[in-house]
Amino acid sequence: MANLVFKYSAMNGGKTINILQTVYSYEAKGFKIVIIKSKKDTKGKNCILARNGMNRKVDILLKENESLLTEKNYKLYYTAKVILVDEVELLSEEQIKELWYIAHLINIPVLCYGLKSNFKGEIFGEGVSALFAIADIVEEIGSSSICPCGKKAIFNARKVNDKFTDVGPTIVIEDGKSANVEYVPLCSECYLKYVKIHSDEAKKLAKLVDKIK
Repeated sequence: MANLVFKYSAMNGGKTINILQTVYSYEAKGFKIVIIKSKKDTKGKNCILARNGMNRKVDILLKENESLLTEKNYKLYYTAKVILVDEVELLSEEQIKELWYIAHLINIPVLCYGLKSNFKGEIFGEGVSALFAIADIVEEIGSSSICPCGKKAIFNARKVNDKFTDVGPTIVIEDGKSANVEYVPLCSECYLKYVKIHSDEAKKLAKLVDKIK
């Protein structure tokens, strides 16, 4: 019986490079691989795209609420040695459950790559919540992101018009065409300093510190 695996990191943590390396390793041995990503990820269109320019066309560009358990999709993956999913945080809870069934009933390993949390510092969405609940293996990718200060990045901060913000819709794709949206991996200290320092919780704690002084 195969496993459903969730591999995560902050932004710029090498997720797509990891996928492409896995593709090379399997195909060098003559194995068939299938790559899936959500159609919500408009970056790269029908390809997965690494920041170094490397890319690979996906086999299934999954629409919102589209089932993987259709005859059309089954014919694409049933002979695969492994299924790789990029930007898995964009998938729905139901699609994650289907990946679990594929791994356990058809015996195809499913490796999912994505973000653990969104720019607000919350679990990214229902798909990631489902992965933490049912994935057989959850692991952080070794080549994790580095904060501009040099520490390990934990958070995925959003900048709009060059200013950090924790307000707005969860999904806004950084496509390189628009200069007003950018994502920056930050450590906890920098995330607090630049994003959350004006939050109600931070202000409340600051008042307690001043009072007790």
